[in-house]
Amino acid sequence: MRKIFMIAFAAMSMAVMAQHVTPIGVEIKDLKLDSLRDAYLSQPAMYMASLKTMEQGLEQNLAQLKKSRAELKTEQAHAKEMSATIQEAFKLAGSLRKTYEQEEHDLIAMQKTIEKQLLAMGKKVELNQETRDSYNELLTSQQKELNYSLREVADRKRAITDVEEKLRSGQNAVQIYNQEVIQKAADITTLETQCKTQIATLKKEQKLAKSIQ
Repeated sequence: MRKIFMIAFAAMSMAVMAQHVTPIGVEIKDLKLDSLRDAYLSQPAMYMASLKTMEQGLEQNLAQLKKSRAELKTEQAHAKEMSATIQEAFKLAGSLRKTYEQEEHDLIAMQKTIEKQLLAMGKKVELNQETRDSYNELLTSQQKELNYSLREVADRKRAITDVEEKLRSGQNAVQIYNQEVIQKAADITTLETQCKTQIATLKKEQKLAKSIQ
C-alpha cells in the first residue's frame, strides 16, 4: 500500500509541476541573396565576406540544433520513464482494488453468516439463557468487528479511487509533455534540413561569385 501511494505522489507531482521541453531557440533567416547581390554589386570582396558570415551563422545554428537534439534525447527518455511510472501505478492500483473488493465480498458473506446464526439462536429456546446470552454476545462482538473491517475496506477503496484520479491527472500531464517532445523532434529535423539546404545554396553562390571576380 505504501508503494502505491509513493508512486501516486510521483504521478501527482507530474501533474502539478509545469513540465515542458526546453525551447529550441533557433531561427533560420531567409538568405535574400538577390538583395544582397544588388547591395554589393560593385564590391565583390564584401559580397564574398557577407556570404561567408552567413554561412558561419548557419553553421552556428547547426551546432545549436545538435545541442537541442541531445536535450531531446534526454527529454524522450524522461517522457518514457514518466509513462512507465504511471502505468505501473495504475497496475498496482488495479491489483489493490481487486484485493479490497474480494476482501469486502468475503466480509459481507461472513456478516450474513453471523446474521443467520443470530436469527437461528433466537429460535433455540431449548438452550438455557446463559448459553444463549454467551453465544449471542460472541456473535454480536464478531459482527461489530466485521462492521469495523468493512468500514476500513471502504476507506481503502476510496483511497484507491483518489489515487487513480491523481494518476489520471498525471497521465494527462505526461501526454502533454510527450506531445511537446514529438513536436520538438519534428521541428529540429525541419530546421536542420533548412540549415543544410541554405548552406549548400551559399556554397554554390560563393563558387559562382568567386568565378566572376
